[in-house]
Amino acid sequence: MPELAKAAKENGVAVLAINNSHHMAAMWPETEKLAEEGLVAFACTSYKPAVAPAGAIKPLFGTNPISFAWPRPGKTPVVYDMATASMAMGEVQVAKREGHKVPLGTGLTKDGKETTDPGAIADGGVLLPFGGYKGSAIAMMVELMAGALVGDNFSFETAAKDNNDGGPPSGGEFVIAISPDKTPGTNWQKHADEFFDKMKSFDGVRLPGERRHKNRLDKGPRNINEELVNKIKSLS
Repeated sequence: MPELAKAAKENGVAVLAINNSHHMAAMWPETEKLAEEGLVAFACTSYKPAVAPAGAIKPLFGTNPISFAWPRPGKTPVVYDMATASMAMGEVQVAKREGHKVPLGTGLTKDGKETTDPGAIADGGVLLPFGGYKGSAIAMMVELMAGALVGDNFSFETAAKDNNDGGPPSGGEFVIAISPDKTPGTNWQKHADEFFDKMKSFDGVRLPGERRHKNRLDKGPRNINEELVNKIKSLS
């Protein structure tokens, strides 16, 4: 990441291709770090198939998250990290564990039927992309950017090569960093802040990442799921 930031600052734009990597988990740490360096950042990665393309009932895409960060010198950056699936599989599994339903449109049963039962989705079913064909197109973009463009697997190839031993499958990640100082010049920060102020002038709107950054400042106690803690303890 430091080399990527250095190259972007020198050249205006730089790309990092990560190959043969295990599960990337959250990607906002990468994009946020780049934004803290004064760079605009975008990252995406694919995974084993879990999401059906629009119109299909069988999985082809991973949950294929994307992350974007915009620098705000002197302030916390604007950062988001989101799955292109209607819901991240981890959230579906949490809903299953805690006995919650999920909204219609989250996924299908193994028979291709719509359902609000997270268990029917997580156990043999399939997730759907957010926004129908729009999310499906973005998920396809991630497959290409984090697969073909960086010389790594598509999600279905990752699944075919995985030995299913319970460990994470391998795949690629695409990260791009852009120096705003090299593109629009010196007015970019003021112009962007005017836009963010306009956004926040609407009731109920907050900037992506704002709540997370605020929560970090809270040094008070945290509430933790007791059942989950006990389960973790039992495993050790």
